[in-house]
Parts: sequence; C-alpha cells; structure tokens
Amino acid sequence: MRKTRARDLFILSGLNAQRVHGKLSWLESVLKQVSTKASSVGLRKVITMAQRDIQMPLLHPVLRIFLFAIISLGLLLPFSFIASIATAFPGAAINKPQDLLGSSTALLLLTCYFHVPILISMSICRRLFDRASLFSLGLIKVRHWRVHLVGGFFGGFIMAALATLICVLFGGASMVGFGNAMLSWFAFYLLSLCFQSGMEELTMRGYVLQNLLTRFSVAVCIATTSALFSLLHLLNFTVLAPSVKAHTVVASIINIALFGAVAALLVIRTGALWAAIGLHWGWNFSCGFIFGSPVSGLKFEHQVLQVIWHGNEILTGGSFGLEGSVVVTVMLLAVVCWLVLRGRCEPSAWWMQVRSLTES
Repeated sequence: MRKTRARDLFILSGLNAQRVHGKLSWLESVLKQVSTKASSVGLRKVITMAQRDIQMPLLHPVLRIFLFAIISLGLLLPFSFIASIATAFPGAAINKPQDLLGSSTALLLLTCYFHVPILISMSICRRLFDRASLFSLGLIKVRHWRVHLVGGFFGGFIMAALATLICVLFGGASMVGFGNAMLSWFAFYLLSLCFQSGMEELTMRGYVLQNLLTRFSVAVCIATTSALFSLLHLLNFTVLAPSVKAHTVVASIINIALFGAVAALLVIRTGALWAAIGLHWGWNFSCGFIFGSPVSGLKFEHQVLQVIWHGNEILTGGSFGLEGSVVVTVMLLAVVCWLVLRGRCEPSAWWMQVRSLTES
C-alpha cells in the first residue's frame, strides 16, 4: 500500500515538474519576444531622435557638388599665388618646376598644402548647403573606429606586401637589401601620407559620394565616384610617368577605379571613413616608403627596403607603380566581391538619415 502511494506521488511530482518546466519555457519565450521588441523599438527611437537633429540639405546634390568644386577652385587661386611667391625668392629649395618634379618630399608637401583650401571649401559647403557638420561625413568616433583605422592600414600593407612578393617570385622585382630611410623620414612620410590619403577620402568618399547617396542608388554612386577618382589621376601619367605603355595606363585606370569602389563599400558598410582612410594610407605608405614602388607615378626618395623593379610592366606597373599591375587587379576584384556579399548599409550614416527623411 505504501509502495503504491509512493509510486503515485512520484508520478504526480513528475507530471507537476513537466508542467512547471513547460510554463517556464513558455515564459522564457515570451520574455525573449518582449526583449526583442523593446530593443527594436529602442533602436527606432534612437534613429528617430537622430533624424530630428538632421536638417534637410539645400539644392540638388549634383548642384551642391558643383558649387563645392567652384568654391575649391576659387580658393586654390590665392593659395597658388602664395606658393608661387614663396618659390620665387633666391635661395628657395624649389625655383623651377623641374626641381619640384625631382623631389617626392616637395611634391608631398605641396599636395598637402593644396588640400587645405579644399578642406576650407568643404567646411563652408557643409554648413551652407548640406546644413550639417564636416564630422558627420564619417569622421565621428563610431564604435571601434580605431580598429577600423588600424585594420584598414594593415589591410593596405598586406595588399602591397603580397603584390610585391608575387612580383619578386615571378621575376618582376629583386630585393637587394635595406634602403636609406631614417626615423625622421619615417615620421614625415607617415604623417604627410596620412593627411593626403585622409583628404582624398574625405573629398571623394566623404563629400561627393555621400551627397550623391542622398538621392541616387548605391550602385550608381559607387560607379560614378570610382570613375571620377580614377580620371583625376590621369594627370599623373603625363607629369610623373610619361613613359608607361598604353596597356599600363588602362590597367592603372581600372585599378584606381576598383580601389575607389573598395573604399566606397567600406564607407557604406561601416558608416564612417576610418577604414577607407586606413586602407588608402596603408597602401600609399607601404608601396612608396617600405617597398620602394612608385605611388601613382611618384617615386619616393627614401624607402625601407631597396627593391629593384625590372620586370614586365603588366606584372609590376612600370614607372607608374603597383597600381598598374594585373596582380593588384585580381586582388581588388576579390575584395570588391567580398564586400558586396557582406553586410548592409549602416543606418546611422548622415546620408542614410537624409535619404529616409526624403522618402518618408
């Protein structure tokens, strides 16, 4: 009798435990649904609050970019006049254009100097026409922004190192030792190329790309800015690398456009400029200063490694540098495909908020 009661109590306790477990599972699922809804509502509130602080830009985006170009050209004139006066004095380091073309350090300094009026023009246009701050183009300290910057830099270094290694293995280059780089030159190239690369990204993937993205499709904007970025490098062929062959010019134009597409995709995926700046900076610094390859036709006077580039132009890019190499074409195509298949647009970006307000 006692055994029967004990057995019944055991069965009842088991049934009760199953019921309790079922209710707890149901309660847990309900809590998860509530938590998910709360988080999505919270995210929508954050985006809505951010959109309230966004003011709609004035004029059409193409007109805003045109006015930015006009104002930049207007500011470049007095800066050019000041530069010409500075080089006209007897004893100046640069008195003739030939002196400028023969000095990579002078060209880098002059490039950084002429980026200043462009930065001023961009700041004016952001306030007057875009009605937003310059930092909202992607210079804000987003989450993991240091990781994006450093990761982009090492990404550029890895691409340059891999391209150089392939050229060495296939007879396109020979590494003969160490170069003439000193610590002072390391700091000079690191800082000057950081400003130069950062300004190019701020101009192309910042102002131009993101203004176009407020109105046009992502594919059209990437294709347009990448083509424009490539065409702006055409002057380098006539001034810095006039001896390159026609197929190298074509390969270089394609590679620069592909690099622009990679940088644009990085900006769209991360919602900031840091990864694109790091990639551009790391590529220029590694190609020119570490491995001694010309950067868009500019051969640096100082480099860490002494590399002799003597192979086929299809492999090495000739006097234009690795940017004209078919090896780089393959690498950039692979990166573009990877970025296209990965992730989505960052909803907190300025252009995304302006676009959502326009569509609503």
